[in-house]
Amino acid sequence: MKATQETANELAEYADKLLGLISPEKIRKVKIERVDPALIKRYEALEDVTSTVADILDELGIDSAIPGHEICSRSGGKMVGSAVTVRYVPARIASGFNIAHQQPSAALGGSDIVTLSQAGDVLVIESNCDQAVSSFGGIMATSVAAAGLAGLVVEGNVRDVANMRKLGLRVWSRGITPRTGKHRLELADFNGAVHIAGVQIRPGDLILADDDGIVVVPIALAETVINRAEAAASSEGLLIDAIARGDSPSDVVKIVPSHKW
Repeated sequence: MKATQETANELAEYADKLLGLISPEKIRKVKIERVDPALIKRYEALEDVTSTVADILDELGIDSAIPGHEICSRSGGKMVGSAVTVRYVPARIASGFNIAHQQPSAALGGSDIVTLSQAGDVLVIESNCDQAVSSFGGIMATSVAAAGLAGLVVEGNVRDVANMRKLGLRVWSRGITPRTGKHRLELADFNGAVHIAGVQIRPGDLILADDDGIVVVPIALAETVINRAEAAASSEGLLIDAIARGDSPSDVVKIVPSHKW
């Protein structure tokens, strides 16, 4: 597949910054629509962001919650940002052959991924083709943290976790391993649709993550969802205060109907 002229034109704007680590034909989009920063701040203000938003998305017919036991937090804390997506596949040439013959490893995108991202983005990596190897490690972690990305979500393994914690980088992954993905993986798509624990994520979708897990908000619904989530959080706060005061059940259900508890 050849790169489109639009892609070529957009890449030209980064000519002095890119190292040629991503073949242009593997780039689905260079410029993506992102969630308005003002909306992101409102999501960040939600105390129980994933559970609150998951309930709202259920009402809208979207089941995009990823449980924390499937894709686990390696850092703790909360993460909110627009998705930049990467998909890795198994390298076509066996790793042992490349290493034995001192051949260069297949391109993984490296710093060019960071260059084509923006501060506040969440790097989302689909790499469930081989759970024994790492899709993200310490050098990339340093680059991502220095660029101000919000963090990352990996359907696969990461390594150098201690360094990520020192950097304060927010990380969610399926597993951890010391084995490198170099010579074993190669980049198939940049900014195309990916799947994390069965949930489709498109570039620009809003990623919400905390200790409970991850929730994906389609970009087109970002404003609708935060409006409903803020209203729900306000009602729930009044409910919790009433229960803590020892209000009667008949008074408590006037705040939030019991079937919604």
